[in-house]
Amino acid sequence: MNVYPPSEDYRAFNRPRRRLNLTSALLFVLGLLVGVFYMNHTRPDHRDAAPATVTRTVAEARTAGQESDVIGAMAYDRAVADAAKRAMPAVVSVVSNATVVYRFRDPFYDMFYGPQKREFSGMGSGVIIHPDGIVITNDHVVRVERQVGDLNVILTDGRKFKAEVIREFPDQDLAVLSIKGKDLPYLNIASSKDVSPGQTVLAIGNPFGDALNGGLSYSEPTVTRGIISATRRNLDVPIEGGGTRYLRNMLQTDAAINPGNSGGALIDLRGELIGVNTAIYSPDRSSVGIGFAIPSDRVQLILSHVRDSRDFGPGYTGIWVQDLNESTSRSLRFEGQGGSLVTKVEDGSPGDKSGLRRGDIISRVNGFVITNSEELVSMFRGAVPGETFALTVFRDGKTFETGLTLESN
Repeated sequence: MNVYPPSEDYRAFNRPRRRLNLTSALLFVLGLLVGVFYMNHTRPDHRDAAPATVTRTVAEARTAGQESDVIGAMAYDRAVADAAKRAMPAVVSVVSNATVVYRFRDPFYDMFYGPQKREFSGMGSGVIIHPDGIVITNDHVVRVERQVGDLNVILTDGRKFKAEVIREFPDQDLAVLSIKGKDLPYLNIASSKDVSPGQTVLAIGNPFGDALNGGLSYSEPTVTRGIISATRRNLDVPIEGGGTRYLRNMLQTDAAINPGNSGGALIDLRGELIGVNTAIYSPDRSSVGIGFAIPSDRVQLILSHVRDSRDFGPGYTGIWVQDLNESTSRSLRFEGQGGSLVTKVEDGSPGDKSGLRRGDIISRVNGFVITNSEELVSMFRGAVPGETFALTVFRDGKTFETGLTLESN
């Protein structure tokens, strides 16, 4: 039995050592935790400095990058605007009017009503390409003028000139006009040879005629921006009244082209002409982002014939071809698809100059696969003498490339 001291002396009582050691340990751990908490929340931690610095550095880099992007976008927009500004004055409205007199087929009506008159009018676009007043446009734009009427060219500054048709090229859907005036704006013609898909281009013209100019006889042309979608598109366009126009190696663009834009300019960012807007692919004659332009290199060839007062017909190749059947393919060891067999090559002809021989198989023209002879012949329809076509030819088990330049027959 344990006997405790009197109550007044309990403060001097010593507890057992085991309990004292446990209390000290608990107090030590508690103090350690408080110290760690205090250090973490009251003293700057250098471990946090690095992430903050990295965050600030990334933010600064992003800001600098955004500024660079903005500057680049501003420069691009300025280049587009400057190109449009240079080209717009040379893009004109081409207005044709004609009056056709006709009679009723029924003599009774003809006796009472007499001869009838019908007014025709058309409005499209054109491009002045020389300070002497040479204007190019589409042939279908001036078609109404051939009904015995007049043709006028209206500039963006309001000046109006009576135009004369110098030459027409219906197969190529191009017409060359002349106007007489002073200080005429004009566009330089660039080569379309180096135009490539993805390149920014501007289409300039007068869509829907005078419907967008508030009743004025002239207005600022419409500018649309897009890219070159393809460079060697082939079109077979029905001609009003019958027939087909074959348009080959056309430039395709998604820059909006609408009725009235025909004959207008397709330009690059230097403000130079690389094509003449000609046709659209659309189920309802509205722009769906598939437009076509005559490449400027073909325009230059046609103009060279005009300057030299030379006429030209269909491009001449000097080769004869026929369809390739299975047995002939086996005998010639040709394992490709389609193709057209060359059966004759005239001496001194473009085909002869290109190195073609009897027995050759033409499998591609300008990259397009040829499946029969009609397709091969069709490739050259509508072409202008002087145009060069890239041919893929099979001979003696080997394939090679050659170029064939058309000539006048």
